[in-house]
Amino acid sequence: MNGGKDLYVSVTMPSLEVGTVGGGTSLPAQASMLELLGVRGTTPAGAESHSGRLARTIAAAVLAGELSLISALSSGHLISSHLKLNRKPQSAL
Repeated sequence: MNGGKDLYVSVTMPSLEVGTVGGGTSLPAQASMLELLGVRGTTPAGAESHSGRLARTIAAAVLAGELSLISALSSGHLISSHLKLNRKPQSAL
């Protein structure tokens, strides 16, 4: 650690089920997204390598969203944005 100035953040998703072959992966929208991420189908190492990569990508996106939310909350931007962009009339607040 660097004098208490470091920050360690992680996300744990112990029950994330993903698939890159079979099931709905042949549907056009699902297939195109898996292709975009480079995880569609099997690999010489087996489907586990693609499904593991997809699970890590999903976890990374969740972690990024959590960091964004925490940043907005700690800086006060979350509350001000909700008040500014709220669709309800101000009288309802």
